[in-house]
Amino acid sequence: MFAPLDWLILSLYLILALVAGLALSKKASSSMESYFLANRNLPWWWLGTSMVATTFAADTPLAITGITVKQGIAGNWFWWSWALTYMAGAVFFARKWRKSEVLTDIEFIELRYGAPGAQLRLFKAGYMSLVMNSIILGWVFRAMAKITTPFLHWNEILPASMYDFLLHYWPSFLLFGVEGFHATANLNHTMTLVALFAGVVLYSILGGIRGVIVTDLLQFAMAMTGSFIFAYLAVDYAGGMDQIVESIQEGYAAGGSQKLSIMPDLSTMTLGLFAVYFLVQWWSQYFSDGSGYLAQRMNTARTPEDATRGSMWFVFANFMLRTWPWVLVGLATLAIFPLAVHDSGLSGDALTARCAELSKGVADIQPADARLVCVDPEMGYPVLMKYALPAGLLGFVFAGLMAAFMSTVDTHINWAGSYLVNDIYLRFVRPEASQRKQVRASRWAVFLVAAISLLVASQIGSIEEAWKFLIALAAGMGLPQLLRWVWWRANAYTEISGMVASLLLTILMYTTYPFLQDALGWGELRAEYGLVFTALGSAIICITITLWTPPTPSAVLDEFQKRIQPTGFWPNVSGAKKEFWNDASLWFSGNVAILAGMLVPGYLLLDEYGKAIICLILAVPAALLTHRLWSSRRF
Repeated sequence: MFAPLDWLILSLYLILALVAGLALSKKASSSMESYFLANRNLPWWWLGTSMVATTFAADTPLAITGITVKQGIAGNWFWWSWALTYMAGAVFFARKWRKSEVLTDIEFIELRYGAPGAQLRLFKAGYMSLVMNSIILGWVFRAMAKITTPFLHWNEILPASMYDFLLHYWPSFLLFGVEGFHATANLNHTMTLVALFAGVVLYSILGGIRGVIVTDLLQFAMAMTGSFIFAYLAVDYAGGMDQIVESIQEGYAAGGSQKLSIMPDLSTMTLGLFAVYFLVQWWSQYFSDGSGYLAQRMNTARTPEDATRGSMWFVFANFMLRTWPWVLVGLATLAIFPLAVHDSGLSGDALTARCAELSKGVADIQPADARLVCVDPEMGYPVLMKYALPAGLLGFVFAGLMAAFMSTVDTHINWAGSYLVNDIYLRFVRPEASQRKQVRASRWAVFLVAAISLLVASQIGSIEEAWKFLIALAAGMGLPQLLRWVWWRANAYTEISGMVASLLLTILMYTTYPFLQDALGWGELRAEYGLVFTALGSAIICITITLWTPPTPSAVLDEFQKRIQPTGFWPNVSGAKKEFWNDASLWFSGNVAILAGMLVPGYLLLDEYGKAIICLILAVPAALLTHRLWSSRRF
C-alpha cells in the first residue's frame, strides 16, 4: 500500500493532467485541424518529446525487464534495431509528411494514388483505428494491471460492503487481470484501470492534440526522472553493480556470460535472429515510413525542418536516454531473484512449484512476491519498486509509470479518432459538415475509440497470440509504404497486394506449420522467422503485382511531385536520385552514431572500458558526419 505522501503525489499529477485538458479545450474547439494537429504550429522539441512519451508505454519497462531476464542484455537488440525504422522516418519522411498538408497519414493514400486509393483509405482507416489500435492498447492495459498488483488494493480502500457489492455485480468479461490472479485481484486491477482511463478520456476529449502533447511533456519528464531514480536505487538494493555482476556470474550457466553480453553470441540461432532484426524487421514494420501517430506528430510541426528535428530528437532520446535504466533493473532482477529456473526448460505447474521451492529466503522479499517474479519475470519491475523505493519516491515513480500509460492511451485514442472523422465520416458520410459539427464528431470519435478499446482490451487473455499473428499480418504493409515515397511506379495495388499477401501467407504459415512440425520434428515457430516468411513473400508479390498493373495516373503523380518534392526514382523531379543517396548516407551515419553511442554507457557500467572506447571511436566520427550531411540538406 502507498503512504499518504505517495497518494498526494499521484493526486497532484492527475489534477495537473485534467487542468491541462480544461485549459486547452476552447482552443481545441476552433477547428478539426486545431483539434487533431494543433494548427500545425508546434516547435520541434514539443512534438519530438511527445513521440518519446508515447512510445514510453507502461508495458515498455516491464517488457525490457522480461527480455533482459530471459535473453540477457543482447536480447534487447529486438527493439534496438528499430532505430533503423525511426531514423528512416526522421531522415527520409518527416519533412515530406509536413509538406503533404494532410490531416492523417491515411488521407495521404488518396494524395498519392488518386481515385484508386479511395477504398484503400476507407479500409485502412477502419482497420488501423479499431483493430490494430485496440490490440496495442490491450498490451498497455495488461502491463498496467501488472504494475498496480503490488500497490493498489481497493478492497482495503473502499468500505467492505461497497467492494463486495461491486465484486458480486461487476460483469466478469470486463475484468482486467494478470494471469493466475483470482477475481478479487482482477477487480482491483479493473477499478484502477477504469479510473485512469476515465481521466485520460476526459482530458483527451477536452484538449485535443494540444492537451495530449502538453501532458506528454509532463509525463516524459516524470517518467524519465523516475526511471533513472529507480534504476539507481534498484542497483543499490541489489548491492551495487559489482555485486550484481558477481551474482549473475555465479547463479547462471556458463558464468552468466550470455546474460551479461551486450552483443549476441555467434551461435547460429542468435546470429540468425540478429540478421532478421537488421535485414528484415526494420523495413517490414507497419510504421516503416513514420505512419500512424508519429506522422500525426510530424504534421503538427511549424515547418518541415521542425518535423525533422523533432523526429531526430525522438530517435536520440528513445535509444540514448531510455535504454540503460530499464536494462539495469532487469539485471538487478536477475541478481536478486532465483530466475535460473527459466533456463531449466520447466513450464506450467512444474515451473511454479520449482519457483516456490527456490523463492524461500530470497533477500528480505516476501515469498509470494518472489514467486510472482519467478513465474513472470516482467513483474520484477513493479515488485522491486515496492522494496527499493521509499515513501514519496514510490509515489513519484509510480506516477511516472501511470503517466507513461496515460500518454500512450491518450495518443492512440486521439490518433484513431482522427481516422474515424477525417477518413470515414468527412470523406464518405458527411463531407459538407460544418466546423462545429466536425469538432463535435471528433470528440465523439475519441470517446467511441476509447469505449471499443476498453472492451477489446478487457479480453487480454488472448491478446498475446493475436499479437503474434498481427506481427506477421502487418509485415506486408512495410515495404509498400516505403516504395510509395521513393518509386513513381508504386500504385494502390502495391499496398493492397502487400496487405492481402501477408494475410494469406500468415494463414498458410500458422495452419501448415504444425503439420510440418509433427512430420519433420521441427521446433516451435519463432515469431521472428514467421515474420521473414511473410515479409519476403509479401514483398515479392507486391512488386510483381505493381509491375502487372497500370501506374498511377500522370495528373495525380504530377500533383504529388509538385507538393512533396519526393526523393528517389521519379521521372520529373530534378535531383531526386542525388538527394535520395544523400539522405541514405545521413540515415546510415545517424544509425551508427546512435547505436554505437548507445553502447558506450552499457560497457562502462560493466567495466568493459576497451569496448566502450571502440564504440566511442565509432560514434564520434559518425556523429560529426551526420552533422555535416544534415547541414547540407534542403528542407
